[in-house]
Amino acid sequence: MKKSELKLWNRITEARKYFTRKEYAAIVERARELFERGVFDLCEKELEKLPSNADLLEKLISKLQDKRIYKTLRKIEEGKVQTISMAKGLSSLLTHVIIEVEHGNHEYKILIPNIYEKLNEIIYNTLQ
Repeated sequence: MKKSELKLWNRITEARKYFTRKEYAAIVERARELFERGVFDLCEKELEKLPSNADLLEKLISKLQDKRIYKTLRKIEEGKVQTISMAKGLSSLLTHVIIEVEHGNHEYKILIPNIYEKLNEIIYNTLQ
């Protein structure tokens, strides 16, 4: 298997893990079928139909507009918060991602490693 094919297969595997809801399952299955038939360009186009991490994050943030965290997240985005507030905001964002997962939106799990990594970076590099 070529490196590009392996990378594409990894994307499919990740998609199968995170995009389990009915609306995404058909896309993931079609991508897998295309991969197995060797139609890699169409497989990749199929996977591009799934929301990106940025899409999911923006969707989640828009859901939080009526919550206190929304202002904090916008300030983080604008670079207008101190380190401790950033840690608090990211921690709260992580909690809201987990709440989404509890509600059956498993695709949000894909955001957990990135948020966790950024939170750890802030905690261990800045707050000590």
